[in-house]
Amino acid sequence: MFSREKSIIVVLFISLILAYHQTIRVDAPNYELKLKRHTSIIDNSIEYPYKYRLLNPYITEIWIGILSQFIPSKAAFLAGYLIQNVIVYGFMLFSVFSFFRLWFNHTGSLICLLYFSILIPLSLTGYDTLGDITTAGIMSLSFIFMNEKKEKFLYPLIFLGAFNELQSILIVAFYFIAARPDIRDKRKWMHSAGMLITFLMAYYIIFLLRGGEADASDVKWYFTKDAEFNLAHKDWIILWAVMIVPLIIFAVRNFSVKPEFLKLAATIVLPLFYFLAFFFIARMREIDKALTIFIILIPLAFYTIFPMIFKGDTCLADDER
Repeated sequence: MFSREKSIIVVLFISLILAYHQTIRVDAPNYELKLKRHTSIIDNSIEYPYKYRLLNPYITEIWIGILSQFIPSKAAFLAGYLIQNVIVYGFMLFSVFSFFRLWFNHTGSLICLLYFSILIPLSLTGYDTLGDITTAGIMSLSFIFMNEKKEKFLYPLIFLGAFNELQSILIVAFYFIAARPDIRDKRKWMHSAGMLITFLMAYYIIFLLRGGEADASDVKWYFTKDAEFNLAHKDWIILWAVMIVPLIIFAVRNFSVKPEFLKLAATIVLPLFYFLAFFFIARMREIDKALTIFIILIPLAFYTIFPMIFKGDTCLADDER
């Protein structure tokens, strides 16, 4: 039986392994592309929406600036991203593990996390993926706050998430639909409106800092370019089938007895925003942008596969924390 301390060590090891994998398999082979993307974000010469994705590039720029005082520029760049990889993967995996802990014991949570971790290398289909890993961590952390009824922590999280990627606005959707399903719940409407305003305020601050906006042609391009690409390149179908279909098969079994938050997230939020909308605003082969799918489907599926490691419908039933 795993203890809390042993679990933390295992999660840390997985974080280091995945961070190193990204550095040598993604970052180093695409050094020129990453350098161009990174530099264009720092000097604000890149187009929307990339110019608003500030969190990781600006933090990484700190590590690069420090390291460049001691080692050559290319080595400093890659080492800087290695440091940021470790931080981001550690944040994501600890957040995901903590979310699984709401539903499973230590051993069960590690089994779920190991399965999730196996999917990560297969999901890294592009060269600029760190923002997507951060998003997965932010979404996981928000799910914890939702289930523990700690709405006050969602506000700073969604504010910070706006500086990473636009996807953090979906925290509002998950909260409104899955965390508080009762349409008559006043707190549901109050907090949903508050979080939406918080996100819009953050995005407005970014606009003031960075300038620029998407005009009508940009918006049309943004919502059609990826749909056209997905229709022309259907190789994503196999990728999604291999990674998602097995989970769905087990997730739908005994579905009615599973936790309400997971059920609502899987039947409403995921289909609307990660299957339908994703087709139009993202390339389906870049499944790293949709890691939230696995964060929801894995506990639903493993509830069926390993029912003995499941501990209840709510974190309040946790006697090991």
